Amino acid sequence: MMSKKGFTLVELMAVIIILGILATLAGTAVMSIMSKSQDELLQEQIKGLGDAAVTYVIAEKVYLESCPSTFNPASPTNSDCYERVTVRELVSSKTFENNNSLCDENKTIIVYRDSIGELLSYVPENTCSY
Repeated sequence: MMSKKGFTLVELMAVIIILGILATLAGTAVMSIMSKSQDELLQEQIKGLGDAAVTYVIAEKVYLESCPSTFNPASPTNSDCYERVTVRELVSSKTFENNNSLCDENKTIIVYRDSIGELLSYVPENTCSY
């Protein structure tokens, strides 16, 4: 009687295919986690940038009138209720650290006082990116 040693070619191919499928699923999951992590880092950078701009305006003792409720920081018109601050100013004043140079230092952030008197910031799209 002949004893069977080892695996057949079909069995080996089945194992390789299963391992390939598992590797593909694991790779997709890892890429998804990395992408989510990068997005969260970018959002934190943008939030920090806005907070730094408000801190900078307070430190510079810039007085801002309250903006009308119709004020749109994306296209500001009333110059008494907002201040423009560049990322470069924030970095040079050490109010903001541009980690990994994610934010364009030539971009401008708008700091304004809303209709109830709170200082807020508007960071335009594409100010920070990968």
